[in-house]
Amino acid sequence: MAEPPATTPVEVAASEQDVLLATKLYVPGPQSGFVARPRLVERLEEGLARGLLLVCAPAGFGKTSLLADWARRGGRPVAWLSLDQRDSGPARFWRYVAAALDQVRSGIGQQIARLLHGASGRRWRRW
Repeated sequence: MAEPPATTPVEVAASEQDVLLATKLYVPGPQSGFVARPRLVERLEEGLARGLLLVCAPAGFGKTSLLADWARRGGRPVAWLSLDQRDSGPARFWRYVAAALDQVRSGIGQQIARLLHGASGRRWRRW
């Protein structure tokens, strides 16, 4: 699993107008006062074995902290992506997904970029 850079946010890929931030691609470190939740981590492991997992709770209930702890402890490759409102455009969203997956499987980002570039002339629909 990749560790966050020691410096300020880095541009990882993009055109001049649309820069992706590397800090959105790293599992966040534990916050002070973090309380481990071994029972919930166990439930995440059970969910992983089933192939699909949905973590749902109101804002501030520790979803990100729990998943980051699970990702750090798991010893398996993790594609992490933190998004915000500015990332809602389809092309930008998929470029971030490609960059996150590229952290786990090098080269996949370029394959997806070719697909996105080929689709850039097409009209994107918002969902």
